[in-house]
Amino acid sequence: MANLKLHEFIGENREELIRRCQVKVVTRIAIEEATGATGATGATGATRTQSDHGVPLFLDQLVDALRHGPSNTNEISKGAMKHGHDLLLHGFTVSQVVHDYGDVCQSVTDLAMETSAPIATDDFRTLNRCLDDAIAGAVTEYSRAQQVTRDGQSNEMRNLINAAITAFEVIQTGTVGVGGTTGALVERSLIGIRAIVDRAVAEVAQPVPGKANPKLVTPN
Repeated sequence: MANLKLHEFIGENREELIRRCQVKVVTRIAIEEATGATGATGATGATRTQSDHGVPLFLDQLVDALRHGPSNTNEISKGAMKHGHDLLLHGFTVSQVVHDYGDVCQSVTDLAMETSAPIATDDFRTLNRCLDDAIAGAVTEYSRAQQVTRDGQSNEMRNLINAAITAFEVIQTGTVGVGGTTGALVERSLIGIRAIVDRAVAEVAQPVPGKANPKLVTPN
């Protein structure tokens, strides 16, 4: 049997894939609310956050990437950044942001197996690459927006640490590889943390006129 193009499979099953993703979100939120593990706005909020920048947009962008190649991954990242921001505003955690995109991969894989659809391996590689770009974009924006909304100020160090930890946790799940966009997010975050530490060390080492150098002060 000839392989079925993934963009055709998604086009034919778009509404069913969206429905499956929404069911996964609602089910996950119900479990987390029952255990007191989330402050999200329940099923209504979950459905609303999908409407503009979530799974429907990602599926459309994925179809475009499958048809025309990787040139549109920047649009995927930008759409995911908006989605990450939306989910933060609705009280979702960053792990729920990551799960949102993992649901797409799981729903596509499950439906393909249920219908015995022979999807080409290269198309699944494209799916994983696009998921990588989306997850990295969503995590980056979520972390940034989270710090901006906290007391109206941005805590650069905490922002970078949160982004690095979350991105690394995504890599540990096996959803994306270390060599992709999410792996690059970990590297950029660590480099940014090092730069902040270097600045702090330089400021401490810089003598302040009229004040003792902190490095030279010793307790009595």
